[in-house]
Amino acid sequence: GGEKKKMVPGETVMVKASGWAWAGGGRKVVRVDITGNDGTSWSNGDITLGSNQPRGRAWAWVFWECPAVPAVVCEDGTSVELSCKAVDSSFNSQPGSSDGIWNVRGLANNSWFRLRHRVV
Repeated sequence: GGEKKKMVPGETVMVKASGWAWAGGGRKVVRVDITGNDGTSWSNGDITLGSNQPRGRAWAWVFWECPAVPAVVCEDGTSVELSCKAVDSSFNSQPGSSDGIWNVRGLANNSWFRLRHRVV
C-alpha cells in the first residue's frame, strides 16, 4: 500500500487549487475560474473569504479554493500548469495573455495568472 500511480505526460489528473484575487475600482470579485488545460475547460472556485464586501467598496482580496480541477500532466511527468482568472461585479475578466496590452513599462498587465506546480 501507499504507492502512488506514476503520472503520464498528457494524461488528465485531478488537483486541488486555492488562491486569492482582487478586482480593483471597488468592484468585488464574483467568480474565479481555474483551468488545467490552457482554457479548454474551466472549473469554478468557491470564494471562501471576502465575498461580503459592500458594493462599490470592495477593496480587499478574496480567497478562493477549488477541490477538483482537471489538469493535464506536463512533459516532465511530475507537474501540471494551472491558470486562473477572476471576474468582477461588472463582469470584467482577465485576458488570456498580455499580447494585446503589452507596453514598454509593463503597466496594466492583468492577464491570467499561470503557475506550473509539481504534483505530490
